[in-house]
Amino acid sequence: MKRAPIILALAAAVFSLAISCRSVPERSIVGDHIPDSIKQAAKNAPRDAFVGIGNARLPNINLARTVAQTRARAEISRQLQTVVRDMVADFAVAAGTETQAALIFQENITMVLSESRLYGAVIVSEEQTADGQYWMVVVLPRNNVAAEILSAAESSARLVPGVNAAMWATDRMNRAMDRQSLADIAVAGGD
Repeated sequence: MKRAPIILALAAAVFSLAISCRSVPERSIVGDHIPDSIKQAAKNAPRDAFVGIGNARLPNINLARTVAQTRARAEISRQLQTVVRDMVADFAVAAGTETQAALIFQENITMVLSESRLYGAVIVSEEQTADGQYWMVVVLPRNNVAAEILSAAESSARLVPGVNAAMWATDRMNRAMDRQSLADIAVAGGD
């Protein structure tokens, strides 16, 4: 019986996030020697999506492609962890204290997110440059971001009950994702 309210709250949060698309200023891309096509693909991604850029230089093109994709996805995962950290910090401020339980919850959800599959993430561009670097841009749409965070929160709430309210507040999640949407896009790799 307790599962139904959680599922309804999850569905409501994902729905409200999907309809609350906000326009944000264009982000810049941090990194040197990024091919123009990769920069353009990252800039063409929806403004509220999370973007990861990865690169690798390896003698085997298939291995370089796999490593570049892993690095791009790891960059998105890092962004998700930033959103979670912001949400838990906002929750602690709203609650008037930074509790040990909130910190344990944050650590647990960060661990769950680091193992996340990032369902809905798509490769929007990839190329190998003349110098042997393999580049890839991966995008995770905002509603998939919300689903990943809420799924991790549900899993983590079993271990730290009572703190998962930090993750169910849609306005708190929107604020945290908006802040991350404004952040510069970093390149993971640099081989």
